[in-house]
Amino acid sequence: MEIALKSKIGRKAGSITEILRDQINGGVLKPGTKIMSARELSRHFQVSLVTANKALMQLAQEELIVRNDRSGSFVRKNHKVETYKIGFVDNINVFRAEIQASCGLYRDTCIKMLYENDCHVRFLTEKEIVDAVLEHEFDGLLCYYSGWDDETMARMKKAKVPLVLGRYDFILNTPFHQVLPDIYGAVFEVFRRIKREQFDGLILVYENHENCLYRRDVALELAHRAGFEDADIELVKAAHREVEMNYPLWQDISRHCRRKFIYTCGDVMASGLIRVLQESGVELGTETQLASLGNLEDSGYQPFEEPTITGAGTCYREYGKAAVRLLLRALESQEENRVSQIVRVPAIFKKRKTAFVQQP
Repeated sequence: MEIALKSKIGRKAGSITEILRDQINGGVLKPGTKIMSARELSRHFQVSLVTANKALMQLAQEELIVRNDRSGSFVRKNHKVETYKIGFVDNINVFRAEIQASCGLYRDTCIKMLYENDCHVRFLTEKEIVDAVLEHEFDGLLCYYSGWDDETMARMKKAKVPLVLGRYDFILNTPFHQVLPDIYGAVFEVFRRIKREQFDGLILVYENHENCLYRRDVALELAHRAGFEDADIELVKAAHREVEMNYPLWQDISRHCRRKFIYTCGDVMASGLIRVLQESGVELGTETQLASLGNLEDSGYQPFEEPTITGAGTCYREYGKAAVRLLLRALESQEENRVSQIVRVPAIFKKRKTAFVQQP
């Protein structure tokens, strides 16, 4: 069996799987080709036999190979070489670990669905994407996050391939396709449940970046509808990258939040605030009530023993499926790709114990 990439000490099962998957999808390993045994792979990549066997098990689960205890493993004879070459840019390294969990769920959903549709996928960095697109290395691209500067955006607009953008809560003025969460309905459900007479005011916490500013403006509009006047609303701007700097803010809020409704424009802010409120002896759900935008708990982010954040957010698995469906439509039809398409994924309201508990 030919393996084009050199072995590297300490490779994990996932990276071995990725190498073999790429070679199968790329046609380097033809249908019917015999694959190295687990023992041969363990020697080649200098990993344990267990790790090598996990890689083969994953390929078998993806129906890329057939395993036989006697004769060995073979590329499936009915496996088709990919129909499309897709570049994937998620740039999750710019986020904190908690946010990376949601990005990872989105990414894994997209990759799984692309492989199911016989696509070959290559991960790209922000620096690689422009040259790769302009040199026509790919049939299409998925970009979960694209904080491009003006020069990069101008060059990307020259791309002739379908490009789907995500990660934004609002519509961008670009020629690209876009999938975005429709947060309005879920945030509306948060403020619809507020009994204005129970609160002395609203504390609205946000970060100073485009997505969060949009979320803040949606929350302000719905807060006004719920009966809060501007004089009743305290706007608190939190730090974005250096979240440890927010601790004094959370302490200040804890000192004057009783009989206030608190709304944060993100789960990470909410979780940090909850910790300080608990340390300060403020009873959530009675003395103060809190809701947020996020639902990162769906991605495995649960900083407490039980869910505590009442939130409005998008299921990242559905978000990923919508992005791939949009990209495949654009690839398969020139008419679909001719005009920029916008797909909205509804956000979901979740009620938990930190808000909407009847006060005495």
